[in-house]
Amino acid sequence: MPAQPEQRLTFATVISWCGADVAEHLLAVAGACRQDMFLVGGAVRDWLREGHGRPHDLDFVISGGAAEFVRRLARGLGRGTVVDLGDLEDDTCRLVLPGLVIDVAGFRDGARSIEADLVRRDFTINALAVDLFLARRDGAAPVVDPLGGRKDLIRKVIRACPGAFRADPLRLLRGIRFAAQFDFSLAADTVVRIRGAAPRIGEVAVERIAVECDQIMASTRAARAFADLAAYGLLHHLMPDLAHGEGVRQPACHHLDVLQHNLETLACLEQVLRCPQAHFLQSWQSLAAAAAEQGDRVALKWAALFHDVGKPATRAGGDGETGRITFHRHDERGADLFRDFAHHFCWSRKRTERVARLIGMHMHPFHLCNIIRRDGEISRRALLKLCRRAGDDLPALFLLAMADTLAGRGVERPVTVETELATLYDQVAETYQTVIRPVLTGPKLLTGTDLIATVGLEPGPLFRELLEGVEAAVVEGTVQNREEALAWVRDRLQGEAGAMQNDIEPTAGGV
Repeated sequence: MPAQPEQRLTFATVISWCGADVAEHLLAVAGACRQDMFLVGGAVRDWLREGHGRPHDLDFVISGGAAEFVRRLARGLGRGTVVDLGDLEDDTCRLVLPGLVIDVAGFRDGARSIEADLVRRDFTINALAVDLFLARRDGAAPVVDPLGGRKDLIRKVIRACPGAFRADPLRLLRGIRFAAQFDFSLAADTVVRIRGAAPRIGEVAVERIAVECDQIMASTRAARAFADLAAYGLLHHLMPDLAHGEGVRQPACHHLDVLQHNLETLACLEQVLRCPQAHFLQSWQSLAAAAAEQGDRVALKWAALFHDVGKPATRAGGDGETGRITFHRHDERGADLFRDFAHHFCWSRKRTERVARLIGMHMHPFHLCNIIRRDGEISRRALLKLCRRAGDDLPALFLLAMADTLAGRGVERPVTVETELATLYDQVAETYQTVIRPVLTGPKLLTGTDLIATVGLEPGPLFRELLEGVEAAVVEGTVQNREEALAWVRDRLQGEAGAMQNDIEPTAGGV
């Protein structure tokens, strides 16, 4: 590769990032402490990549004494919150300002120069620095680049620094995350080192792992990243239930084993999210809107990755080459296994249940398609049941189902299943807007008070069953007003009373 022209970061650019007062106070404190000061890491990397906007966090390196440095900086500025990030072995401190986070660290592991400090960092694309004093004196300063990080940025390569994984095993995962975020590839020698050190990922706190995994899911290349985790030996240590799907054979409607199908479903979901109109011709706008918020996309992608995690534990049959393979209730088992995973990685209960519900429901659209294929139609009651259970995640459920079917390309896969799913969603979406939603959100024909005052019931579990039954009858069109609703309730109660009487009467010839 030909020599690259020297790129110099101007002091004016630094000021545009943090403000003149912050830049000058940084240098004033460094001067008072007789320390050099370097801007390092992500801000320099992203500036070299160009067009990545103003950074909201800046990393600086001094020779040592980060905590005292940051306290003096906060006093000089007269604002900001000091957060001590370090301990006896980690000389790091943070200043939180409105719209900006400043991290200051001392040289790492006994380093006595900026070059020696950079070599101790995680990846070459982050082992970059600019001398802040030099930038102010000359108006601009060159990038300090001891490991060829600039070349790796140009080549779009993630390459580990010497000793990176030994110093912090989380970097095994972080390198894959950087590759996903930037759409880079991992250097061949780095892949070899990741494979060799993979068991050490178990030494890392689960909270740190969870953050990296969520950042991977927030990228547009999550499927490739998790495929790398599997290929490099990390997935078995991080998500063993998912890894257990490797080699688990499926029926002929699938062309992949369970693990690869889960990974392929995530890949297909990313494809569907990029262009929902290619798969849902009529109602794609509502699907696109449902996946517009990053938290919604991330939850849906976790559901895609784990949707069939319950299959290895529920597999039956498949003896010989022609035996029929089944995975009865794998959706429910998968939801439970995901809850175990989420609990281990300290997820909130609300977030856990959202993803687990999608996993537990992911077969429902296919069941309804089977009913339509058999009977030619589907009842409004069945659509109401689906809408009630899925709630606001109804569009997400169909996005997941479409990704699931796209990921299964076996010889016995129904050729019309994608069209059937899209048509079903159109029907569900229209019925929900025109019939179901007005019933669920509008004035109620009956309330619990009515059941007490008019029918004479006492509050209990039967209340919900009866009120939901009335709503279903309204959706179906068999009940249209309050009088008909009361009649429906009385008929239901009389039917239950008759059934109970039959249960306790002796049959003819009984003892």
